Amino acid sequence: MRFYFIGTGSAFTLADDNFQSNAVLEADDGRRLLIDCGTDARRALKALGLGREDIHAIYISHLHGDHVGGLEWFGFTSYFCPGSHRPELFLAEDLVGPLWDNSLKAGMAALDFGWARLETFFKVHSLATTGSFDFAGVRLDLVRLLHIRSGEAEMWSYGLMIHAPTGPVLFTSDCLHQPDVLMPWYRAARLIFQDCDTGSRPGGAHAHYSHLCSLPAEIRARMWLYHVKDGPLPDAVADGFLGFVRPGQVFEFGAAA
Repeated sequence: MRFYFIGTGSAFTLADDNFQSNAVLEADDGRRLLIDCGTDARRALKALGLGREDIHAIYISHLHGDHVGGLEWFGFTSYFCPGSHRPELFLAEDLVGPLWDNSLKAGMAALDFGWARLETFFKVHSLATTGSFDFAGVRLDLVRLLHIRSGEAEMWSYGLMIHAPTGPVLFTSDCLHQPDVLMPWYRAARLIFQDCDTGSRPGGAHAHYSHLCSLPAEIRARMWLYHVKDGPLPDAVADGFLGFVRPGQVFEFGAAA
């Protein structure tokens, strides 16, 4: 089993060699789970020699466009292309209605036979917000994390703890710096993929690099950083991290039993 990002950039990346932060978990039998399907997904997949037909399931962490903006393309091409399969779609139960009603319905509801719904395009798996699901014999636990909080407005994102054969791997998804919440997950993980804002100052949606530098050294030593802005990056290795992930960089997770 292996894991790689098809892009490691922020929502607004324009870099020629990078795309939005979406990832792939690939089983030994070739089945692939796409973790988030943003606006750049089709071009990011193409850059790695992959297409819609190479993705068998999708997991959605939250509803920002750089994580769901490619689902219209994916759903339509899977529906209209002869011989294609209807992919599985995994997401937390509180995202299912808003994904269709607020993100996809306006462009996808009218079809050649009449009115469509989310299940027309995907085999939908609605997951408990503290639940889990199985992919290729590996359990993935949802990790509910705060992405945005401003007054009464809150947005949650669902990272994953991947129980890989070589040990647990934490993928945070987009989230604020919240060490009290994340520390048990950090300590349990063999490897960590951490959302990281590399802007000039901290914002209100992502963990900023300067804050992550305050984490204990033994946590940083198991942490890869992603979701970066275009331009020069800090020397993450010198600061005790494993580094910044590059698109297409492959991480081996061992063979599933």
